[in-house]
Amino acid sequence: MKRILTLVLSAALVLGASFAVQAQMHGHGMHGKGMMSNHEAFLTKALNLTADQQAAVTKLHQDLMAKAQPLMQQHRQQMAEVKTLLDGVNPNATEIGQKTIAAHATMLQLKSLHEDFKTKLSALLTPDQKTKLDQLHQAHGGHPSFGGPDAAPEF
Repeated sequence: MKRILTLVLSAALVLGASFAVQAQMHGHGMHGKGMMSNHEAFLTKALNLTADQQAAVTKLHQDLMAKAQPLMQQHRQQMAEVKTLLDGVNPNATEIGQKTIAAHATMLQLKSLHEDFKTKLSALLTPDQKTKLDQLHQAHGGHPSFGGPDAAPEF
């Protein structure tokens, strides 16, 4: 009984962390065309991107979203399944744990896509633009917000 309780509590903690990561991603422009265009507009202005760079950034965002949207949907479904199991009359800690691990693996895939995007974005920039991008990222503690029109999105 003690082992089951420990597993259920562990799964609940992982579930909470997964929800926090998912909420963070939604707050940092990982979805929606409006957020994507805001991100591109911010980068264009902050880094003084050329027309060719703007076109390349748009293409990078489109490629990212084409790959990320199915994974985000998959993750939402996985988390809904975990929540349903947790809300059940007699939650099975093993099943909850397995589904939580699968959801975590999906989040790692999303993180990898984002890292790949950042690498490709950096490859498009001049040394001065890379420096500016790094400064913007550091100025926001590595986790910039979308608090308003002038807030820096995550890159």
